[in-house]
Amino acid sequence: MSGIVEKIETEFIVEFDSDSDASIVYNSILPEIEAETNQRSMTVMSLDSNRIIISITSGDVVSLRASINSYVRWISLSEKILKI
Repeated sequence: MSGIVEKIETEFIVEFDSDSDASIVYNSILPEIEAETNQRSMTVMSLDSNRIIISITSGDVVSLRASINSYVRWISLSEKILKI
C-alpha cells in the first residue's frame, strides 16, 4: 500500500539586512545543496537581492522536516558567523 501523499512541497524565504549578507550565506550553503545525496527530497535555492528562496520537494513528511531543519541550522550558523 502506498502513502496517501505523492509529494510535499514547501518554499521558505529568508530576508537579510543586505544583499551582501544574503550572498555570503547563499554561497556558504550552496555546496550543501550541490553535494546533496538525499534520494527522498530535492532542494532548489535561489538568491534574489537580499533574500534567499529555498524550495524543497519531498516524498514524505519526515524527509521534508529533516531538510527544513538542516537548512534552518545552516542559515542560522552562517548568520552567527557573519556577526563575529
